[in-house]
Amino acid sequence: MSVTNLVRYAALLAAMFISFDTQRELALSHGISDTASYAVPVAVDLFLIWAVRVRRDIVAAVAIAVSANVAGVLSVEDLRAVSTWVGAALHAVFPVTVWRMHRTAPDTSADVVDSDRTEAHQAPTEAAQAAPMDQDMSADAAGPETPVQSHADSWPDDDLWLDFEATEPADSAATPPSPEDVKAVIAELGGHATGQQLARHYGVSDRTGRRYLKLATEQREASGPAEVS
Repeated sequence: MSVTNLVRYAALLAAMFISFDTQRELALSHGISDTASYAVPVAVDLFLIWAVRVRRDIVAAVAIAVSANVAGVLSVEDLRAVSTWVGAALHAVFPVTVWRMHRTAPDTSADVVDSDRTEAHQAPTEAAQAAPMDQDMSADAAGPETPVQSHADSWPDDDLWLDFEATEPADSAATPPSPEDVKAVIAELGGHATGQQLARHYGVSDRTGRRYLKLATEQREASGPAEVS
């Protein structure tokens, strides 16, 4: 036990000892029996200690203790004597002293509890904030993603170059064939060809072969009315 606590409890015992006799005399002067009179100072002092420790009804407890001490002096002494009022004021000091000395302990413990609760509340929040940050750092390390954009009205499509880079042999042509070349190959194959046949001919994927066939077909349909006119 620290020196501060020793001083605090010594003052508490001294105040209770001084107030005990005054409050007991108050009980005796108002008709309470000798045996039951001991309960009056015990109840008043314990109520004051409880209120200060749990921080509830402190004003009421201090007021009751002060009133009991002052009333005990005024009930047994001559009210016309100056010493009576001095004694009453002196006995009012003891409950206030107990309250002032013991009120600091709950404040300190409450600060510790509030600090622990704050740290416990901040820990999950910091962990939740760190997770998205780690994900962002992983995404940055992997490098930015480059979206592949395709334009339907341009020939060849932009994503055709991906097929050539991924599947075409090293000795193949650097650019896709023109629609005229594709139509010439179709004519060599008997006028009818599939995307798979064009893919085998050019050495590309089946998807790219179907696109070659689609481009050649669309150009033929687009040039058809012009030839008729």
